Amino acid sequence: MRLTLPAALAYHPAPLGLVPLIDHPSFRHPMAEPRAIERFASLALVLEWALGLRVLAADLVQWYTQRKGVLCVFPDTKVYWFLAGTIRDGTPYEVLDWGEIPHFALRTPGYPLFLAVCRFLFGDRPIAVRLVQAGLGVLCVWLVYRLTDLFLPERERAGGERPRRWTPALVAAALVAFNPYFIVTSALILTEAVFLPLMLFGLWALAVLWTGDDASAPRRRGWAWALGAGFAWGAAVLVRPSWALFPPAALLAWVVASGRGRRVAAVRGAGLVVLGTVVVMAPWWVRNERLFGRFVPTAIWTGASLYDGLNPRATGASNMDFMNDPALWPLDEETQDALLRDRALAFARDRPGRALGLAAVKFARYWSPWPNAESFRSPLVALASATFTIPLFILMALGVWDRRRDPRALVILAGPLLYFCAMHMVFASSMRYRIPAEMPAMVLAAIGVQRLSHRLARDRDRSVVESH
Repeated sequence: MRLTLPAALAYHPAPLGLVPLIDHPSFRHPMAEPRAIERFASLALVLEWALGLRVLAADLVQWYTQRKGVLCVFPDTKVYWFLAGTIRDGTPYEVLDWGEIPHFALRTPGYPLFLAVCRFLFGDRPIAVRLVQAGLGVLCVWLVYRLTDLFLPERERAGGERPRRWTPALVAAALVAFNPYFIVTSALILTEAVFLPLMLFGLWALAVLWTGDDASAPRRRGWAWALGAGFAWGAAVLVRPSWALFPPAALLAWVVASGRGRRVAAVRGAGLVVLGTVVVMAPWWVRNERLFGRFVPTAIWTGASLYDGLNPRATGASNMDFMNDPALWPLDEETQDALLRDRALAFARDRPGRALGLAAVKFARYWSPWPNAESFRSPLVALASATFTIPLFILMALGVWDRRRDPRALVILAGPLLYFCAMHMVFASSMRYRIPAEMPAMVLAAIGVQRLSHRLARDRDRSVVESH
């Protein structure tokens, strides 16, 4: 219909007030009306829920493992628990396995050191470890909140007096707090629980250093952030060696993407990050040099891991039964590692089509919206997981599209997800390896939520205007 001035004045219940038509309740932005959900828009409340859910998960996993008579759900825990005992008791850091053959660098010492401290303080009680890791899980929620703030306009950032509302930073924190896979990860005695806060702190520090065009670098404390990133990422590599190639790749991207006026500062900052990493990892390097007479950066297990993903019987999943081969287990760890690495490379060279086919299978396993393990596979679990995961993928894709011209966001937020995907197209793959990399990507999901909500609000305003 045609809107005339008399009709407009007649429409408003108090025409003499001359309130603009756009301020009528039917035209207001939907976020302007107070809603019940806004009462829950509090970082403190999100952190409280995160802690409560992780403590509950710790209790449930502890009950389950005690009922099954096992230390944890996954067999890797036994190796970490044993090595933690060697650190606590001051005995040689080695594992005797496969016919009592000593392995001196089967695992890096980061996570065993964490377990050793927990066992020294609280005794040999797995529940104590799970509860400490619950606290680390809450720390991850806070770190994601802080990380998100660095990718928002100034008006959207934390701080200042403003009405309680769901900002993108708070949405990202909530996505981490209530994600069932992140919750369970805190309760499992595996490297992810310690790796995640170290990875996130390093990403946060890099985001502070790698400022966009609308921000200025913290000149006075830039060196502290750079060293902090190096310390965190060095520790992260000692916890999870597969992270080793991401920091140099991210630092290179930072230097290349920096403009001429900032490249020198970026090179200086990257150098300090490398220095911090070297300081943290140097004791492990020195120890390995003394034992093996050569430089061993992480663990002597790459050959077995590579052959696990590239062998005639490979399926894309991990299956280390080949280690029971009498031709393998009597060998010392260096000879064994070299032999398995050569076999894996020979397989890829002689059967490239099969290797590419396995890469496709591993890609699908990595991005699977439900668990890959047979013990966790059921129609109900698959449906519940897909119902949660697929919308999250869509939101992350929206966030990537929104920041498609921002190399800083793509490297820091999407980089870990793509990095681990590429790595596990070579090594054995599972959606379990995707879970840690999804945590920084929750920032992209929150940006996707913001983009989607703005689009819905515009469409709603347009429909209201057209209806009047």
